Amino acid sequence: MEAVASLVNEIINGKGYVVIPEVLSAAQAETARSTVLKLAQQERERGQVMSEGQRERVHGLVYKGEIFELMVQHPTVIKIIEAIVGADMTLGGFSAHILHPGATNMGVHVDYPYWAMKPPFPAYPVLEVQAIWMVEDFTESNGAPVFSPGSQKFCNLPDLTHFSKTAEKITGKAGSLVLSHGLCWHDTSINSTQKPRVSILGNYNPKFVRPLEDLFQSLQQEVVDRATPKLRQLLGYEFKASLFKDIQRLYELNNFK
Repeated sequence: MEAVASLVNEIINGKGYVVIPEVLSAAQAETARSTVLKLAQQERERGQVMSEGQRERVHGLVYKGEIFELMVQHPTVIKIIEAIVGADMTLGGFSAHILHPGATNMGVHVDYPYWAMKPPFPAYPVLEVQAIWMVEDFTESNGAPVFSPGSQKFCNLPDLTHFSKTAEKITGKAGSLVLSHGLCWHDTSINSTQKPRVSILGNYNPKFVRPLEDLFQSLQQEVVDRATPKLRQLLGYEFKASLFKDIQRLYELNNFK
């Protein structure tokens, strides 16, 4: 892998994204993909699926398979993103995005928390880095992501004319990883194949940014019990547990039983 400093510089001052091949093995990527599709089917049967047209989301993956516990705290992800948003970063969300056959563009956007703010956006500190896991080959025809290189430096909402002239489709082999600046303009492309295309998205923020997803909604205690200190930090678990203890202590001190 390239030196961390070089990759960090490319994300902040260069194209706004990097592609790192072979972060997962082919077997790990397939395990992640097949698990996502199975989870999506189960959620459809329970009427819990989150979908928009031919695009479908599966949230709370950290608690839904050991492969996801590995991915969310993978050393490659941690080293690079910590160098950008800080060693005390937290996880904003960890979900799967399924593009079924015929899925169209999602729409050019910046990532949270930027889309929840008023532009122009601050250049520093960086408020989000996204990890896009290719758990299968991303090709020209199956909905690979599209990025406008260098657009994070504009610190503004996407300009569609500029995007259409500069956008590059990001393809790669299963097991590859894309890391991108939250301000880099991007979109999905059309899945014109006959198979669903699965990606797994991790959103990482500085500690002071409120997470996009409620990571405790799908909490599985056995996952927390075996979690590494880094995973507990990413989940904000220690902070939340400490907050609950402080509230309980306050009530006890004031005789509110």
